[in-house]
Amino acid sequence: MEKRIGDLKINGQSSAAGGKYNAVIINGEGKIEGDLDCINFKINGKCDINGNVKAESVNVNGTNSIKGNLEAEKVKINGTADINGNLSVEKAETYGHINIEGDCNAEVFNIEGTFAIEGLLNAGELKLSLYGSSRAREIGGAKISVNRMSGLFGLKTIILPFGRNKGLNVDIIEGDDIYLENTRAKIVRGNNIELGPGCVIELVEYKENFKQDEKAEVVTHTKI
Repeated sequence: MEKRIGDLKINGQSSAAGGKYNAVIINGEGKIEGDLDCINFKINGKCDINGNVKAESVNVNGTNSIKGNLEAEKVKINGTADINGNLSVEKAETYGHINIEGDCNAEVFNIEGTFAIEGLLNAGELKLSLYGSSRAREIGGAKISVNRMSGLFGLKTIILPFGRNKGLNVDIIEGDDIYLENTRAKIVRGNNIELGPGCVIELVEYKENFKQDEKAEVVTHTKI
């Protein structure tokens, strides 16, 4: 088994090879060539990784780019993150913007800001507080909530006609308990579904309960 080779610290602007480390700390601008395996990974500034990342905890304050997959127990991002592969995590929090070209799997995922996920976003508990346009191909989970982010003085952002709003665009949403605002979807399917203002849904399929705000639009809804 390959042993960990201590800590990797970059202060200022520098590059380093990938490998197995205890802690990786970037203060400034760093570039890592190759796969990275560490216990703690912290970025204060900017870091580009040409490979996959595996860590127990990831903390980003700034900008992070990963050319492969990210696998971690805990991820917290304050800023922006671009992941060219998949994200697999136990618990994730993002404040800003996250872009994932593959799939995202999490036990708990809280997003405050915006996101773009080209594949599937799947989480046991998913809480999305959106400020700006966001998209995913498909969303699944046990408990899903999509809310407009609070604006000045705690007031929610104004809902505009959907062509101009900055909400969520997704093909399919499927879960047990679902609450949505400012969401456009082809299909929403679940046990208990509540649609808040600003939603435009083509088809709703529910097993137990369905509630629709007067400012939500639904083409067809059916109990299954």
